[in-house]
Amino acid sequence: MSAELPGPHHCIGTARAVNEVVFRTLRTRCAAAGGSLSLQEIETIYSKIIESFSSGFDLFELRHHRCMDVSSGTAVMPFARDKILATLLHACSDKAAHAAFSLQVDLLGTGWIDQFFDSLAHYIRQHIQADINERLIQAYVDTAAIPGIKLTVDDLLKQKSIQSALFDCVSLFEMSGAPHSIIKNVCDDVNKWVAGQRAVDGPNVCKITEEQTRQFLDLLPREFRVTISVKSPDTSFAAV
Repeated sequence: MSAELPGPHHCIGTARAVNEVVFRTLRTRCAAAGGSLSLQEIETIYSKIIESFSSGFDLFELRHHRCMDVSSGTAVMPFARDKILATLLHACSDKAAHAAFSLQVDLLGTGWIDQFFDSLAHYIRQHIQADINERLIQAYVDTAAIPGIKLTVDDLLKQKSIQSALFDCVSLFEMSGAPHSIIKNVCDDVNKWVAGQRAVDGPNVCKITEEQTRQFLDLLPREFRVTISVKSPDTSFAAV
């Protein structure tokens, strides 16, 4: 079987899929209205279609993966559903991670840092905020729809909905310092995740200690507040 070729036909396919959704909606509403739609009704339909983009995010993500595959693209998708939280956490606490985990960073490099934030994001989804991906994807889609925007991490961090979602994640670690039970759970989860990614069994430098975890969780909320206050000075999450 011939390999699928790269090219703009994939974008054409995406455009067709979106148009099918639009016109299927219009046909259904038009039939229900007796064969005609007012301008106001069309505007209402338009708004609802735009609002539905977040629920249809899997379609856009699938199309992007397909384009990357056939183009032999290897770039990481920082805003993919399973990556967006790790990307934003990294942007808000990179200095904290380098300070707390200097041993791992010095010996294992940035690849380890990426795995750490993936594991922290996994912990948050499992134990703190089960719907965090949905909240972030909704905000991401809303931001992407802003005319003329060139979407960056900084653009996302300026959005109040993103700030609020992230604050709900990190605020647990700020309440009089993270209790030992949370420190231990985060440490254990990170080590299990990173060891699995690296196929490591037993003691290894890629694994962190509870003291390192405590230091990171102590620094995380502070760096988050400073980062957000720089991106959005009028935010209620500004550093105090």
